[in-house]
Amino acid sequence: MQKSDKPQIPLGLGCALAENTSALKYFSELSSEKQRQIIDRTCEMTSRAELRSFERNMSGLGNMF
Repeated sequence: MQKSDKPQIPLGLGCALAENTSALKYFSELSSEKQRQIIDRTCEMTSRAELRSFERNMSGLGNMF
């Protein structure tokens, strides 16, 4: 099995993306580096509400990364 250069998506982020197709599309079109930055940022979040707010706004984050 080959190792992918794409980062592994944590379960909470994966579930949030599965419920928001525009955020999923945005995330899937990012480079591996930018995906890693988002994953790292979401791993610092301490509540589900914070993660949900983040994923709802994700498609507007292009200039933040």
